[in-house]
Amino acid sequence: MSLRIIPLGGLGEFGRNTMVFETGRSAIIVDCGMSFPEPSTLGVDVVLPDLTYVESIREKVHGIFLTHGHEDHIGAVPYLANIVDAPIFGRPLTLAFVKEKFVEMPPANDVDLRVIRPREAVEVGDFRVEAIHVTHSIVDAAAFAIQTPEGMVIHTGDYKFDPTPVAGPPSDLARFGQLGDEGVTLLVGDSTNSMSPGVCGSESSVGRSLEKYFESSEGRIFFTTFASHVHRLQQVVELAEEFDRRIWLVGRSLIENVAHAERLGYLSIPRHVRGDGKTVDDDDLDAVIICSGSQGEPNSSLARIARREHRVATVVPGDMVIFSARTIPGNERSVMHVIDHLLDSGAEIVYEQEGIHVSGHAYLEELKTMFTLTRPRFFIPAHGSRLNLERHAEVAEAMGIEPNAVLRIVNGDVAEIDGDVARILDEKVPAGRVFVDREQEEVPTLVVRDRQHLGEDGFVIVVAAIDQQAGELVRDPEIITRGVIHVDANQAFIDEVRKLLRDAMNDASLDEIRDVENVQEMMRRELKRFFRKRLGRRPMILPVVWEM
Repeated sequence: MSLRIIPLGGLGEFGRNTMVFETGRSAIIVDCGMSFPEPSTLGVDVVLPDLTYVESIREKVHGIFLTHGHEDHIGAVPYLANIVDAPIFGRPLTLAFVKEKFVEMPPANDVDLRVIRPREAVEVGDFRVEAIHVTHSIVDAAAFAIQTPEGMVIHTGDYKFDPTPVAGPPSDLARFGQLGDEGVTLLVGDSTNSMSPGVCGSESSVGRSLEKYFESSEGRIFFTTFASHVHRLQQVVELAEEFDRRIWLVGRSLIENVAHAERLGYLSIPRHVRGDGKTVDDDDLDAVIICSGSQGEPNSSLARIARREHRVATVVPGDMVIFSARTIPGNERSVMHVIDHLLDSGAEIVYEQEGIHVSGHAYLEELKTMFTLTRPRFFIPAHGSRLNLERHAEVAEAMGIEPNAVLRIVNGDVAEIDGDVARILDEKVPAGRVFVDREQEEVPTLVVRDRQHLGEDGFVIVVAAIDQQAGELVRDPEIITRGVIHVDANQAFIDEVRKLLRDAMNDASLDEIRDVENVQEMMRRELKRFFRKRLGRRPMILPVVWEM
């Protein structure tokens, strides 16, 4: 019985991590994440994977397995749960975050959330799935060892081999080694940092780096990181206690995540370290304000604080703002915009200084260690841009995996393992992007393209009144433009447009003029050619015909 591996997101991009493992009788899904939109996708709030293929095999899906609680791995789970009626497996914090999503987006049916512990295995359909503890930039991360009819598959999820984590054990290297001894057919590996030499820094080193800023700051400290980074937050809490400071939490997602982490015992904020009151005084120099918004999101707490629009706190001269997070590619402009506002308020900015952030993803030497431990027969690089995937593939080949055993697939490809043969099929499945706005309504791709078109080239509305009996213009066409030219300042240009349309009408036959759709298409065709030739622009042309 062959095994099919089908990525619906996360291969060839950052985000939307979703992968289907399928046999002839059953299937499981590992992760179902979202990504954030690019500036060009106007009016879009989140981007989801296309789940059309999952819908086509919904009766075969016996389980959904979540590696950890980051949005790029669980953000689309509520949409998936409305398609597939299958239990959702994950570690405690991951499922707590998922449950919070179901409060915001109630599923159509009851959802079966099941905790899976490290080295615990569950059987679903043709698969036996075991969780393996790994360290990452969030608590409760897991890799999955998936026993299939074609042998053992290891899906690493996001991981690194942190030897000194802030809390909990290091990654379970022993279990990876045991599985390697037993025989691993396929490794699906995180490629995020495949171009970073050496090993990733330990999370515990961040606290030591931050200590000097707590020691040197004579004013308030604003601190931002990813809202789910529990170990980073714990280190800030401990520094606040060491330097007799008090903590304020600002931002709904941050407050909710902290509540879940405290309830599960992963985070502890002593009562005497918590700030009093709902606002922070400008002269409360011992305050540490932890806020969401490390990626410059316009509506985040930090962005609103920077714009002096937040009720909890404002930034004043003498304050220090620490960005303890890597800026995700594409977010640089948004982050710089927030920093500009903070600088205008007189803040000292700590951004991208050495040691204030470490990645949660394995560097090159750790990737090599994973190959050494598991010794897979076949390999699929996952999670990252095309270049990340290619570099990881090259590492695999350098570690002794045959070139034809490295399956370079991207979203929508179908890989198959059948006995001793692994191949990429000619078959493709839908794997596009689904755009969603803040009202949780899907935004069709054509609408997004129209928005991009309008934003880049503007639009032109042409209103023509036509005497149907005479087959001629009643008066000169009205020209309305936005984002193309200023009508009042370019009257000669507008007159030229009007003459172009009059001439086109005069050259048309009576039957052509009486056909409204034909007149609209003629105006659109003539104006497109004219604007492209004269301005090098392709505005959206909206012709309107009044029949008189």
